[in-house]
Amino acid sequence: MGKRIFEVYLAKEGVPNNEAYAKLDLPASPWELWDALDKVRLNEGEQLYMEIDDYYAFEYLAPHLEELDISLNELNDLAARLATLDEVQGIAFEGLFSMEVQRKVNANGGVITLQDLRDLAVSAKTDCYHVVDAADDAQLGRFYAENGFIPELDGISDGVFEMLDFAGIGRMMRHSENGVFVGSLYVLRDGKLTTAPPCAKDLPEKPGYLFRLTLGLHPDIGDACTVTLDLPAAEAELLDAQEQLGAEGWEGVTVIDYDGIIPYAADFTDLPMELEEFNAFTKAARDIPKSEVPKLKALLEQFEVQDIETALFLTEHLADYVLTPDLSSPQETAIDHLRFMADDHSAELLLSHVNLYAYGCDLIKEDNATLSPYGLLHRADYQPMLSPMQETQKMEMKMK
Repeated sequence: MGKRIFEVYLAKEGVPNNEAYAKLDLPASPWELWDALDKVRLNEGEQLYMEIDDYYAFEYLAPHLEELDISLNELNDLAARLATLDEVQGIAFEGLFSMEVQRKVNANGGVITLQDLRDLAVSAKTDCYHVVDAADDAQLGRFYAENGFIPELDGISDGVFEMLDFAGIGRMMRHSENGVFVGSLYVLRDGKLTTAPPCAKDLPEKPGYLFRLTLGLHPDIGDACTVTLDLPAAEAELLDAQEQLGAEGWEGVTVIDYDGIIPYAADFTDLPMELEEFNAFTKAARDIPKSEVPKLKALLEQFEVQDIETALFLTEHLADYVLTPDLSSPQETAIDHLRFMADDHSAELLLSHVNLYAYGCDLIKEDNATLSPYGLLHRADYQPMLSPMQETQKMEMKMK
């Protein structure tokens, strides 16, 4: 729901025939990060490959971030800090960054570190800098001259004032201050940078909540009061959230933020108007084994579920489907089948003589399966995978 800072591509590092991957906008919520790892499906000993596909408004960071050994959690932390900057603070960050790059260059080629970037992001929210409305040296020089920053100009006539070399004055001041232009503004640092707290390389543990909503009143209705509501919740907790907001029912209440073990769930629910129904879905999701959650996510995406009723139906019929997370491509499907049909030695001999892609595609088609973002998905009875609505229509046709 917030600003997008980076888009990353995640996959396994150097695993032949594997096509498991995830694309993720940062900053991401805790459950969005873990959902991405559900899609990548790292096994013990495998390494995560990460590439930044899009820098959005921060393209100028690309040459520097590409050189850093940075983890997903560290990049997400940086993105979260950058996402909180307002327009002026964002300009200040770019200016402070440019000054830091120049300082490193002057110090014989020092490189910008991740800690440097995090410190600059934190400092952009402090008063260690000034931003001046000046797009070039001439405008900067006139600003300094008109606002009494150059005592030598006190008392001169208007005629002489207009004859001054404002560009020269601005250039002199900029060089002495080590300031920089960012777009149509000038950024000057005049205080110490703030050190950002340390950030772990590894992702934190999975959240203790399954679903979390941050609720508030619509800006036209009430103040900036917010309430955090973890789901599933008891009826008393739902009423308490309304009371804290000063609302009767969910009319006028808006969802400010959402995080959940099933990120896709926010897309098929009219929150908060359907919160009671969504709460029932979260109870059903809570009660299924954790190992079945990727299967539910795969089904919700496969059938492009757009309503809670269908989502609830799928939670009750998970046993009708089989998800194999280890299979991410036709090639892996073919290899898995060959190893099932023959002993390991024979299978290895066959591999180099088989068009694995074509064979895998045929196997997937034969089983009425599909390669979902979470693994190979098919019905337990190998019948065609119809959406719950299609299944209902099929039954109705049989009854006629």
